[in-house]
Amino acid sequence: MKCVVGMSGGVDSSTSAAILKERGFDVIGCTFKMFESGKSKMAIDNARKVADFLKIGHEVIDCVEEFKKYVKDYFVESYENGFTPNPCVMCNQFIKFKYLNDFRRKHSADILATGHYVQLKKTNDRVELFQAEELRKDQSYFLYGVDREILKVAEFPLGGHPKSHTRELARKFGIHVAEQAESQDICFLQNNDYASFIEQHSQKSYANGDIIDTCGNVLGRHSGTINYTIGQRKGLGLSGGPFFVCRINPVQNEVVVSDKKGIEVNKIFLEGVKFLNEEYLGKCEVKIRSIGEKNPSEIVKIEDNYCVKLGLPEYGAAHGQHCVFYMGNMLLGGGVISHAM
Repeated sequence: MKCVVGMSGGVDSSTSAAILKERGFDVIGCTFKMFESGKSKMAIDNARKVADFLKIGHEVIDCVEEFKKYVKDYFVESYENGFTPNPCVMCNQFIKFKYLNDFRRKHSADILATGHYVQLKKTNDRVELFQAEELRKDQSYFLYGVDREILKVAEFPLGGHPKSHTRELARKFGIHVAEQAESQDICFLQNNDYASFIEQHSQKSYANGDIIDTCGNVLGRHSGTINYTIGQRKGLGLSGGPFFVCRINPVQNEVVVSDKKGIEVNKIFLEGVKFLNEEYLGKCEVKIRSIGEKNPSEIVKIEDNYCVKLGLPEYGAAHGQHCVFYMGNMLLGGGVISHAM
C-alpha cells in the first residue's frame, strides 16, 4: 500500500514516516512551503534530509498564496476587528489536510498521515477522532474542522503513545532531528511577536487610544487595539484593579476593562459549527482553548445556530476563539465563538 506523509521537518512527522515505512508502506513525503523565511527553508531542508535518510520519495508543495489568504490574512483581520484567532485550526482545515489529500490523489496513494497527536477509529462509513493517549500533547482541538472524508483516509501513528516514546523511536531509527526542540510558537511569527507581524503584514500602524472602564471613565492609554485580547490582565499598565480586558472596540479605538466578574460567561453562541459525524445536541464537555480544561456543558440549537450552556463559568471567552465539543475523549465537533454572555 502507498502512503503520503506530511513532513514538517520535525521529530513527530519524521518519526511517523519512519513508522509507516517499517510497517511496509510505500511512503512519499510531502512538505508545504507556506511562507518565505529562514525558518521555512530550514524545515524543508530537514524534511528532505530525513526523506533521503529513510530512502523515501519527497516533494515540496508551494502554497504560499493560499496560506496568506486562509491563515495570515485571517489572523491579521481578526486582530484588527478585536477578535481572537486560532491560525492552526484554519491551517489544518484549509491548507494542510486539503493539500495533503490532493497530493495523495495525485500519487494514487491509499492513505495520508501526519504527526498529530490524536487517535482515529474507523468503522464502516463512520470515523471517530479521540484525544491522544498523552493528553498534554493532544491536538484534537485543532482538527475538528478537517473534512470527515479526508479523515477516512488518514492515519495518525503517534496518537497512542507519549511524546517520550516518539523520541525513543526517532533515536532507534537514527533520524537526525530526534533531539530537536519543540516549537510552541505560531509557525509564521518571529519570537511569537504578534504585533510586529500584524503591522508588517498589513503595512499599517495602529494608533494609541484610551483604556476605559465599563462606565466610560478613562483609566489609561493603550498601544493599539491589536495588542490586546479578551481576558487579558497583564501588560495593561493600570494602577489599582486587578483589571481584565472585557471588550475591544477597534472603531472607537478603545479597550474596555472590568473586574473579573465582567469577563465571566455562562453561555457561548457559535457560528460555523461542524460535527464530525451526526449533529449532536445535549450534554457533553467543551474546550474554548486548546490548553484549557474540558467544561461539562450542554449544546442546544436556536433556530439555525448553536448555543453552549456552560456547566461552569468561563472567563475571557472571545469572538473568534474555537469552542470544541467532546464526549469523554471522543471529539464531536466544534464552532467559532460569535458572542458570549
